[in-house]
Amino acid sequence: MGVGLMATDARPLEIQQIQAFLKMEFNGAIVGTGKNAVDIERNFLSKALAAYFLIAHAGATKADAVAASIDGGNDHGIDSVYISPTGVFWLVQSKYIHEGRGEPLLGDASKFKDGVKDFAGAKFERFNAALQVKLPAIRTAMNNAHSIHFALVYTGTSLHDDRIQLFRDLEDAINLVQPGRARFVRFGLRDFHEAVIAKRAEKSITAEVELRNYGLIDKPARAFYGVMRIRDLASLYVEHDHALVRENIRRYRGSSSVNAEITKTLLTSPEHFVYFNNGVTLLCEKITAIGAMDTERKVGKFRLEGVSIINGAQTVGTVAQQPLAHYDANPADVLVTCIQSAGDPADFGDRVTEYRNNQNAVRTEDFIALDDNQENWRKTLQVSGIRYIYKPSAQDPHAAERVFTAQEAANYLACASKDGLTWAEGLQLVIADSGALWDQKRNFVGASVNKVEDSVYGCLFPNSLTARRLWRTTQIGRMIRDIVDADIPSLSPAEAALQNAALYLILNLVFSRQRHLCDGITLNLTAAEREAISKETEQVRIKLSEVYGNENWADAEPATVLADLTNMKRLKGLVMMKLAA
Repeated sequence: MGVGLMATDARPLEIQQIQAFLKMEFNGAIVGTGKNAVDIERNFLSKALAAYFLIAHAGATKADAVAASIDGGNDHGIDSVYISPTGVFWLVQSKYIHEGRGEPLLGDASKFKDGVKDFAGAKFERFNAALQVKLPAIRTAMNNAHSIHFALVYTGTSLHDDRIQLFRDLEDAINLVQPGRARFVRFGLRDFHEAVIAKRAEKSITAEVELRNYGLIDKPARAFYGVMRIRDLASLYVEHDHALVRENIRRYRGSSSVNAEITKTLLTSPEHFVYFNNGVTLLCEKITAIGAMDTERKVGKFRLEGVSIINGAQTVGTVAQQPLAHYDANPADVLVTCIQSAGDPADFGDRVTEYRNNQNAVRTEDFIALDDNQENWRKTLQVSGIRYIYKPSAQDPHAAERVFTAQEAANYLACASKDGLTWAEGLQLVIADSGALWDQKRNFVGASVNKVEDSVYGCLFPNSLTARRLWRTTQIGRMIRDIVDADIPSLSPAEAALQNAALYLILNLVFSRQRHLCDGITLNLTAAEREAISKETEQVRIKLSEVYGNENWADAEPATVLADLTNMKRLKGLVMMKLAA
């Protein structure tokens, strides 16, 4: 199965993508063993897990990672042994768990512990022939300064305290005799998935910039600020495009009233740009002063590693729309702040991004970019050829068969809310104020909350939401909407008005009766599921019309009737009873 193919079983999407990746990466390089085809494949995948871990985590080459395997009889629980150029012994036990859940058996963990203990004690006679071949290199490395890192590598999602304590005890025992010699590493399903999708991520950017009349802030975080030529800023964006604003809560959105004013200033009075614009903030992993030292700080050159624009994406995107030659003839400057995040608290970069963007024209939904889950869902779906957009830009494609946005998904997730406190309030928000769906400080009834998970946004996009459920819910919502929209032109004006006004209620009714389909086992809806949704949608629409016509609302405007929360709850209750009859 190729990486881009959809899932065809009930296992987590992540394990399916890892399996496809390992086959693509190691077919022909690793040979599985076993009594039957299933055993051979899973042994291959287990060996491939160990090899890719050594590549991603220990810095091994592919050839060295493959050659590190000692998997087989009498391996003493150790599947791979790799010696790094820096004198680190990597001892790996790898367990491919096909279901993508659970943890290695306690017996296997205990066997691995004993194997590590014997390896550290140089009791090599207890190991198989595959390790004996490596003994000359092992003894040479052991006679020099070295450390032992032992890694439990598996495609599960949990590890109970008894396993963890087993390895912590071994780690402590070795370090008691030789401090700092041993370290235990746990590498599970999520770690593997992040390593796999990291291969598709945008590369870190290193850039050199020149600031004039610059200043320095040294503590508590290092930062430089000064004036930069617009041409240099535009050139950076032309070279790196969206990768330059990967950490920004927004990407360049194209035409807008604010961006139009930026363009006007650049074209009519570029010399005033530095005064009229708020400036640009760059967040960097490391900032290094380079070139000749200017004690008066009139001109300074700096190398920025891991650089990203975290405020000013609209500015840089707009200035880059003009050809670079324009700025040769019409020079302009912009205020730039470069902030170094390395060595500061883990959330420092996020806080800088959030606070620097608490300005006009920043929408509530822009701040979802600070939720790591959004990026994880995007990357997971990207591996399967589906594009999820949560940071919209001017270059984004329109919604298509395999392209969808967070705004579209949020509407359908609200309609799919479970019966109880939130479903009716959720529909009201979708109908009246979809921007409130992104509220991370209030719940569905408007009360303040202390935790994001209790907010409107947290209920719609919880940590438990999977990429598969996100995409399937959107597909179901799209299909229902398409059915309603396609039929409206053939309806009477009164019936068309009802179907239009009740669209989100229809969505909620279908989701209420077919909610299990959101958690189906395939990534894309099957033909049978589409047929079930189509039939359910038609049934809901028929019963809705019958119930609405029997109520004393028949002569009222449907939009007015459904704007009342009590009416909507009553209508849904009556339709559900009709459908159950």
